[in-house]
Amino acid sequence: MSTAMNQKKLNETISFVLENIDNSRIVLNSVASIRDQLIDLTLEKQEISEQDFYKISSVLSTQSRSPLWENYFIKKHNCERVNKNEDRGDLRKNGRYYEYKSSGYNLDNSVHMLQIRPWQDCGYIIQSVSDDGATTFVLTHAEMMLEMKKLKASPAHGTRKALEDNKTIEYMITLKRNSVDWDRWINNYRKEGDIF
Repeated sequence: MSTAMNQKKLNETISFVLENIDNSRIVLNSVASIRDQLIDLTLEKQEISEQDFYKISSVLSTQSRSPLWENYFIKKHNCERVNKNEDRGDLRKNGRYYEYKSSGYNLDNSVHMLQIRPWQDCGYIIQSVSDDGATTFVLTHAEMMLEMKKLKASPAHGTRKALEDNKTIEYMITLKRNSVDWDRWINNYRKEGDIF
């Protein structure tokens, strides 16, 4: 019985996707066409709310929306972009350096933080983005190193053999939303209003 119900749901899902695929392509192409204007429409022209900014941009691929969310954060908080050659994160504010990471809606309901570089001398700004807006966490370098241990960070790239002598390994960690770790992050690192 369970298999038959799963097959029925699968067939309904496939039918729904096929019936709506042209509309989803139109939405994606429309959002992509205004991608570069979304920040100004939100911050300068105030034609759309921050909530709508995140909702609209969430249909983009991770590779498109992550830099957009980073640029939005930098402009909203009047930060200075850091040159990649400095190897100190993505942005600077009040003389401090920060690496910016964002994670939107996904099926496993987790915040995925990729390419954490422990050798960089900087703090971390992590944003969990949903249709309701962004939940912002700010961690010092020491706090992130502690969280990497607690959340069992693993190398983001490469095989164990390739990483043996590598001193600049990039790591990844996952924070499950609505978990004990999520609650701990909310209590210890969440920032609202004045981030800096």
